[in-house]
Amino acid sequence: DPLIIQPIDYLTAEEKRAKLLQKLKADFQVASDSLGYAGDDGIHVFVDCSNIIIGFYNELKIKRGHNIRAYIKQAPMSWHSLALILERGRPVARRILVGSNGSPADGRSPRLPAYMLEAERCGYELNILERVLKHKEPTPPKKKSRGTGNGYATASGHSSGSDGTFLSTKVVAEQGVDEILQMKLLESLVDTRQPSTIVLASGDAAEAEYSGGFLKNVERALSKGWKVELVAWGTGLSHEYLSREFLRRWIGRFEIILLDDFSEELLALYTFPVRSELGRK
Repeated sequence: DPLIIQPIDYLTAEEKRAKLLQKLKADFQVASDSLGYAGDDGIHVFVDCSNIIIGFYNELKIKRGHNIRAYIKQAPMSWHSLALILERGRPVARRILVGSNGSPADGRSPRLPAYMLEAERCGYELNILERVLKHKEPTPPKKKSRGTGNGYATASGHSSGSDGTFLSTKVVAEQGVDEILQMKLLESLVDTRQPSTIVLASGDAAEAEYSGGFLKNVERALSKGWKVELVAWGTGLSHEYLSREFLRRWIGRFEIILLDDFSEELLALYTFPVRSELGRK
């Protein structure tokens, strides 16, 4: 049976929101409780959905002392709270989410998870691919390793990257997700006249199956005058982004924002306010 995640602090939705805003004010001097408004000169937000969601589950397990490989019932995540962290009240030119859903064995169109539907309500453009059955070799001959690897792997064999190393010959995995997100990022570089800020929610730096990977495109953006905020979980952050040479080269233009301290505020489990019985006859 899967482990069931329970909140560490039992708070109402309003109390959790207030705690999140308090942290944002302390860390970024921003305490906006609304999403950024649309603006052509605003930030460009790109989310590697699997990378962020799997990192969220892993952080919940770590904070509760569970083995990171333990099977848990998927805990609900507040996308609105994640968007507040990513956007922080700034004008937003683009909101892009790329991820995967379903399994080829299902034979039917799967229902989107609640967090994806909430992301759509928050104004994010959804690009959701179906997972595919893929043959895997123990060591892919054409795959170069950059950083700590290629994203997270779920217990069922799904990967947050476009490829990976598995012992089994067939796995259900994502295909093309990284490449589409990188294509969307490159669209912003080409179509935007004045460089702005890219907010990339993904700690993955590995080369993808059909592209040079996120790190290469982050370097492209930085070299063209853009600023880049990399938002990631500590367990999924590639060492490539932490190299002294990389950080020194792009000082003042590249920033890493860790989500680890926000995991409990992102957990969409709340208690209900107790009604006072005073004054009742």
